[in-house]
Amino acid sequence: MVEINKKHTLHRLIVVCMENEKLLAYALKDELNVPVEMGVIKEVNTMQDAEYIFDKFSGVFDIIVWLMSDQSKGDMNNMLNSNEYIIKKRALSVIPVMFGRFIIPFGFFTTFPVVSNTGDIRALAENVSKVIKNYLHINLMSLMPCAFENLVKDVLKVYHFENITLTYSDHVDFGYDMMCTYDKGSEIEKGDWLVEIKYTKEERFTIRNIDALIKQDRGHYLPDNKLMLVTNGIMTSVIVEYVESLVENQNLSIYIVDGWKLCNLIAFNDELVKAYFPYE
Repeated sequence: MVEINKKHTLHRLIVVCMENEKLLAYALKDELNVPVEMGVIKEVNTMQDAEYIFDKFSGVFDIIVWLMSDQSKGDMNNMLNSNEYIIKKRALSVIPVMFGRFIIPFGFFTTFPVVSNTGDIRALAENVSKVIKNYLHINLMSLMPCAFENLVKDVLKVYHFENITLTYSDHVDFGYDMMCTYDKGSEIEKGDWLVEIKYTKEERFTIRNIDALIKQDRGHYLPDNKLMLVTNGIMTSVIVEYVESLVENQNLSIYIVDGWKLCNLIAFNDELVKAYFPYE
């Protein structure tokens, strides 16, 4: 049995699977030493089962383990991607779990980092437990602004950004906080990035924050550089849609890393968790 020590309270944990993979899901459930609910998707042609699951599980410390194997990876991945909007909108904690031998998407620009194992259900459960434990222990609002800035820099390093340079001093503010380069992703994401870090004491980010960012950086924004906004706050669907309209109408390239996305990235790296959110 796997022990999940946690700082925050895990309200509910649900394992989602296809109808023909319930035995695998129950095996994973038996290895997790916490109460687990089951969500079984019966029909691939409709999204009703998945939507019901996301409607039911929307609490701050509810976690959905989305189980995929060689048999179901195509259908489950499509359903997960189809529900990406509602997952982001509600800032749900979804951990895709892949059991089998296939290519695992993982990286800074991956929407959902993945836990995987090729054939040992106990080892898979241990990995899932570790990610859950890390996720529940992360509290971005507990950091001071300077510590949050250092965390962002370390996250960029872990996910293969290079040439990370601070762009301000005690006397000069160039309108953004860091410059860096990224050469690991697709052609769209490769290149030079300007990074703006916005620490907020409120959980929600606002349109006013976005407008201030655009006005502040406009004079320094180079055509070949992409702009990344990193915040400890949560982007609502209204903010996401507003940013998308700016990208489309003003020809801007903005990538948003809010608190939801940042927690996902950190939870998969034990060293980051130990450095900034040490276990008592």
